[in-house]
Amino acid sequence: MSLLRGGRAISALSILAWDQEHVSVESVQAIMQGCLDKLSECTCPLLGGHSLSDVEQKFGLSVTGVVEKSLWRNDGAQVGDAILLSKPLGSGIITTALKRKLLESAPQAIESMAALNFKAMQVLQDFSVHACTDVTGFGLVGHLCEMLNPAISIEINTGAIPLLEGALELAKQGVYPGGSVANKKALQARVCNQSELPDILFYDAQTSGGLLVALGAKEAQECLRALRDLGVEATWVGTCVCKREPRIKLF
Repeated sequence: MSLLRGGRAISALSILAWDQEHVSVESVQAIMQGCLDKLSECTCPLLGGHSLSDVEQKFGLSVTGVVEKSLWRNDGAQVGDAILLSKPLGSGIITTALKRKLLESAPQAIESMAALNFKAMQVLQDFSVHACTDVTGFGLVGHLCEMLNPAISIEINTGAIPLLEGALELAKQGVYPGGSVANKKALQARVCNQSELPDILFYDAQTSGGLLVALGAKEAQECLRALRDLGVEATWVGTCVCKREPRIKLF
């Protein structure tokens, strides 16, 4: 996977599968309005789309865009690079708690998942990014593994990782999705875990997670300031080191 440096969305088409038995007209209207709000945020027009009745609610977009600069690969990190994370972790845990009716609401998680990575991408164009990927279904560890190359391993200071409100307590209670458990089973052999935090947090399957960015340590603080000036609460969470086994260290 590569991320688009300077990628620009130019149009979108929507697909709506409406579960009319369980989802109200008002909810569908809210889904569509949220879509339009996010497309407007990145100046991408919705040209049309298709809708149908279904027994399971679904909504998505097909987006056409152009690359105006180049690609950021996910495996170009270098020894000494800083690893930055642009959103907190824990959305899989929080949404699982909502589904189990253990939480009545989760405004911080919703705000985080609704935030585009568009602003972060714009800021990062001004820096010498060596590698970049997003944190989604394979969790933090899974996407860190994507960033590995033959020259490096990655050390993560888990105490520096921002967590969504309530995620830590829920993880301690055993509240997390099956996808996070599957991630841990598949990936833990590549990890040296010395963290005192519940390790499922770092395998948690994220929805609309942030960016993981590797760039030179000399630029990291300036980059963090620029991101925070635009409201992106990014954090320096780790460092790329010379290759060793296991390839990922959590401490």
